[in-house]
Amino acid sequence: MGTIRSHFGLVGAIIGGVLLNGCTGIPRSGPAEKIINGEQADLAGFSLIPVDSANIGRYQRVHIDDGVGTAAIQGAPRISLSPGDVLKVTISESKDGGLFAPLASGGTAFNNVRVDHTGTISLPYAGKVNVRGLDTQQVESRIRGRLVGVTFEPQVYVELIADRGSTVLVSGEVNKPGRFSLTEGPMTVLDAVNLAGGPQKATIQSDVIIRRGKSVDRIPLAALEGGRNRQLKPGDEVVVQTNVKVFNALGAVKTSGQNEFTKLNPTLMDALAQVGGLDNNIASNRGVFVFRLKEAKAYQDANGNWQEGPVIFRFDMSKPETLFLAQVFGVRSNDTIYVTNAPTVEWTRSLEPIAQTMATVNSVVSVGRTISRF
Repeated sequence: MGTIRSHFGLVGAIIGGVLLNGCTGIPRSGPAEKIINGEQADLAGFSLIPVDSANIGRYQRVHIDDGVGTAAIQGAPRISLSPGDVLKVTISESKDGGLFAPLASGGTAFNNVRVDHTGTISLPYAGKVNVRGLDTQQVESRIRGRLVGVTFEPQVYVELIADRGSTVLVSGEVNKPGRFSLTEGPMTVLDAVNLAGGPQKATIQSDVIIRRGKSVDRIPLAALEGGRNRQLKPGDEVVVQTNVKVFNALGAVKTSGQNEFTKLNPTLMDALAQVGGLDNNIASNRGVFVFRLKEAKAYQDANGNWQEGPVIFRFDMSKPETLFLAQVFGVRSNDTIYVTNAPTVEWTRSLEPIAQTMATVNSVVSVGRTISRF
């Protein structure tokens, strides 16, 4: 009997330990709902924001579409010559017997006239001509002025064969990087990216960096396609970079893990649909949370000014209106969506170790009874 009592004492200690620990030892992918709600633990500096119809306007998705508008595409940009450009210069006179062939026979052509590092070209009888910053018509006028008094009624025609200054450079993660000329007409950012063979990655995961002098702008490629396209100028640089945008889904969802955005600005409903929604067998519809490390409107200070900080957004999906809120709340890259287990699931799991302990009790009692018979 002493042996049986000692076993009962051990079992009682085990049960007591289970009851003392409560739910803290239950396996789960994250904290319990009541802990996030601040009932049992400090949120370590995170602001808990229950999302409702009164505050959804602060956190709703920003639409980037045709409504943003595209700057009007202007005419072909002015082509200014610069060092490295190559010209074809044709000079003619109005009658035979001059220094250059007459206009009737097509004049005298000078091919591959290169603008040197000083911005000048050299032609017979015209000498060195500074053409830096001039367009082709201005160059024609300047050469013609040099030939007045040397030739009879000179006519000059200048054609840009290869240009360096009137180009845009497209590089980065495109299929055919290179330098493209603006001489054929106006060019937009999307035109340049398409000329370069398009992005190597999906549009939604690509950003475009536009460098113009000291100005640098980064714009999502999807935003350019959605209405923010812009016209390029000579000397612009366009760099396409992959910027993978992801969100994490943990807890009681159908498919947990890291997921790439499939839309430029997905909503919470988009993200939940992408992972198959809540797991109806274990999920708490009152325990849907979005963790964000940096939110501009995390909390208001004593003066009523919004301050930046980490936040936890809480969604009570048991309320019908929350389904509408989830359709406008914007999910950002690196957000983590976490769905807690339902309280009944937590309770059932908390009983599992007790049930296992009781099974051990029954086994011990059975053995004890067997021993007492001998």
